[in-house]
Amino acid sequence: MKLALMQMDIFWEDKDKNLRKAEKLIETAVEHDCAIAVFPEMFATGFSMNAEKITEAENGTVVSTLNQLAAKYGISLIAGIAVKSEGSYENRAYIINSDGEIIDVYTKNYGFSYSGEDKIYSNGDKQIVFEIEGMKSSVFICYDLRFPELFRRVAKSVSVIFVIANWPDSRIDQWDALLKARAIENQCFVVAVNRKGIDGNGLHYNGHSAVFSPSGDEVELFRLDGECRCFEIDEGETDFVRQRFPFLKDMRN
Repeated sequence: MKLALMQMDIFWEDKDKNLRKAEKLIETAVEHDCAIAVFPEMFATGFSMNAEKITEAENGTVVSTLNQLAAKYGISLIAGIAVKSEGSYENRAYIINSDGEIIDVYTKNYGFSYSGEDKIYSNGDKQIVFEIEGMKSSVFICYDLRFPELFRRVAKSVSVIFVIANWPDSRIDQWDALLKARAIENQCFVVAVNRKGIDGNGLHYNGHSAVFSPSGDEVELFRLDGECRCFEIDEGETDFVRQRFPFLKDMRN
């Protein structure tokens, strides 16, 4: 399966510019025969706490544009979007198939308390398992990465876990270490997409989007060069590793 990591330098709180950039990146991914394109957390706005300004309805401009782009280019998408739902703000990941249909939605379980996100955006309380381009998968968002119990709950049901983020350079070594740990302990691929550039709060991001194998080997590390990187994974490797080293069978709950 060929995937595209969209390590965007996000225009701060500017949906129009980010959607135009997203389409150009999707065109690049399609030119390289990618089946799935993965965008960062809050890719259309950046990680902003100005929820009143940046959020939109569940069927708003960003989601509807992604639906159209997925169908136009015949590619599945995973993307982070801030929405307003039933009076509350939520930090979500949308999973859209190549027909432009939403197949699942995940709400970030752990708002980043250090930035006050948990006071502005409502936390989700569910994990999801979905099938995208034939791969059983799950997705988590940024700060969720620090809570291994979330990953454990879906591990046996998936071959790939996606992580989308706005993870700053000041803690990037922790990002690298946590991604590797999640891959090793759950014996599955971890595909992680982080942003690059400088946000509206002056925080620096240097990417480090990465792919780790079910054995914890770093398959791909994407630093600052460019905003789209394509690569292939063999999801059958998850089954191979788990059969050879059946550690997950020893889990007690």
